[in-house]
Amino acid sequence: MPPVPGPDPLGMPIPVGYLFVLKVFGFFLHAVFMNLWLAGLPVAVILARSHPRVSERLIAAMPFAMAFGINAGIVPLLFLQTLYPQFFYPATILQAWFWFLIIPLLLIAYTAVYAAAFGRWRILSSLVAVILLTWIGFQFSAAMALTARPDRWPALFQNAAPAGGVHGWTLALDPEALLRLGLMAGMAFGTVGAFLALLAELSRDDSRLQEQARPLVPILFTIGLGIFGLAGSLYAPTVADRLPQILQLLAGASMPIAWAAAWLYRAQPRPATAIVLTILQGGVLLSNAIARQVVQAAELGQWVDLGKIPVRGEWGSVFLFLVALLIGIATLAWIFKTVWARVREVRPG
Repeated sequence: MPPVPGPDPLGMPIPVGYLFVLKVFGFFLHAVFMNLWLAGLPVAVILARSHPRVSERLIAAMPFAMAFGINAGIVPLLFLQTLYPQFFYPATILQAWFWFLIIPLLLIAYTAVYAAAFGRWRILSSLVAVILLTWIGFQFSAAMALTARPDRWPALFQNAAPAGGVHGWTLALDPEALLRLGLMAGMAFGTVGAFLALLAELSRDDSRLQEQARPLVPILFTIGLGIFGLAGSLYAPTVADRLPQILQLLAGASMPIAWAAAWLYRAQPRPATAIVLTILQGGVLLSNAIARQVVQAAELGQWVDLGKIPVRGEWGSVFLFLVALLIGIATLAWIFKTVWARVREVRPG
């Protein structure tokens, strides 16, 4: 038997291009909120004494970032399972226990985030959430790495299949997966910097927050650029044959451009420069999201040609999905507006 099962004989629900665009869009949304907790929680812990107002506001935002990030993360995962089910399921079965453990660990991290936001053992709760969420990131990286490497499955199966059933304790981390996690961590510091810039400029009546947040923005971007540059310099050669040069340039140059904008914001801290910085940081996340999906498609393209899979045309389901998506986005916009109005009513204390 070939190492990879054949595609679904019923074919794709809609053309692959649409599925790819929706997958990139979902991953981008997930990255925005996931960045806030990936770097925001460690920053909040480190700054708890020196910048208490910034730390307080970051921790208060974490329950929202967690809720939106987890829900947004379901979107790219669903489209990954639609496009590549014969790759995703065997990879996660080989790592079954680590995959199952994501749910209980996430529940504990979620509880810790809420405890910190409500002032219950704030530093300890935040540290617990940082450790668990970072470990969950490793688990996801391992699952995605093995999804794209079906050539490794037979050896892992033989080493982990007593009596014909895998024990599920394989954790398939490789250097490339760790470098991708490093790239995401670098971008996350930039996202937190952009978030603080927006927070400072939109909270005009909170002078204490502005005094503490504004100088931090270029520092966070500098840290992020350093991590991003180091991981990217090691990662780029490993994917050079799978990523078009234009995407390599866009993904690589986007972070330095945002870094320069962060220093411009430091020199001219006002709403306009904060908005420009946020847009540029969004470009960082979007360009790297596209690059990541292109690399994954190229990796799996050597095992399956999606263009040859028939399309059954379930446009009714897609229409319902898009309607639900638009309603969800409108609901989120209303929630943000309501929360922001309440946040601005809170006086610094």
